[in-house]
Amino acid sequence: MKLLIVDDDKIIRMILSSMVQDWGYEVMLAADASEAWNTLFAADEPVIVLMDWIMPDIDGIELCKKIKQAKNEGDTYVIMLTAKNDIEDMVAGFAAGADDFLSKPVDVRELGSRLSVGSRVLKYQHTLMQRNAELQATKHVMENIMWELKEANEKLRALTLIDGLTGIANRRSLEEFIDKEWRFAMREQISLTIMMLDVDFFKFYNDTYGHQMGDLCLQKVAGVLAEYIKPSGDLAARYGGEEFAVVLRNTDVAEAKMFAEKIRIAVESLEIAHSASPVAKHVTVSLGVSTMIPQPGDIYGKLLDSADKALYQAKNEGRNRWVYISGYAGRGVMCAGL
Repeated sequence: MKLLIVDDDKIIRMILSSMVQDWGYEVMLAADASEAWNTLFAADEPVIVLMDWIMPDIDGIELCKKIKQAKNEGDTYVIMLTAKNDIEDMVAGFAAGADDFLSKPVDVRELGSRLSVGSRVLKYQHTLMQRNAELQATKHVMENIMWELKEANEKLRALTLIDGLTGIANRRSLEEFIDKEWRFAMREQISLTIMMLDVDFFKFYNDTYGHQMGDLCLQKVAGVLAEYIKPSGDLAARYGGEEFAVVLRNTDVAEAKMFAEKIRIAVESLEIAHSASPVAKHVTVSLGVSTMIPQPGDIYGKLLDSADKALYQAKNEGRNRWVYISGYAGRGVMCAGL
């Protein structure tokens, strides 16, 4: 443990130094406050400061205030060395940050005891500060780990909601989205549209051109859907195999039908060759569309069923077309296409 003795009297410095030389302290000497200040800031470990109350430049009280304001609690333990025994003086010393007092003339036994107490206090405080620093560092590391883990989990969740082949939402994401939008539409009393889409004669396409070309075909169809939806409130998803689904928020019947026709024409305009198709020389799609404003007691499965029935009807009526079925009526209302 380092011990800094601060006294303007050289003789007293030497006497105090000789008293402690066999106690294992690394003794440093300073003749005034300025020298003591420089010595303290050069120290890289806790220091017990044994300083005289009266010094020529600034007194021990002012130096003690300066030290305590600049150094951490576990860096210094200040013992004021004074001939004063007035209670008010001691109160002023403690208010300045002094940790202990030692009266002149110094008794070697009392000096040893007070230094021993100071050494134990400093070691405890310094150990506590180190542990707190380690705890803060660990906390910082853990916060970083938790942030990275959260980010990784979010990315992982995003991956679980994305179809690996087409890059659009998968069926799980679709179901979560419909559930949320259904409740929102019911609360706000706005319409919700579901459109089911199927690539016409896709098995024939795979048999003719191979699965790699089939995958490319699905990616292009998915690209059309992603291009036409509003990303702020709509969703396009791969429902399974060659079947896709689109959810449109706050879209009335006329808009839903118009959207279906746009998608049908856009896919046809890709002009993806399909020599095995009975309805066209290129890839086409069939679509089933249904719209409703959810009411209490309704479930979104009803709207999905209506869109699915509409898709089935579009395929039965020749494909490359769309059919609209009202989410309320449950029967065919309109068909358009080639």
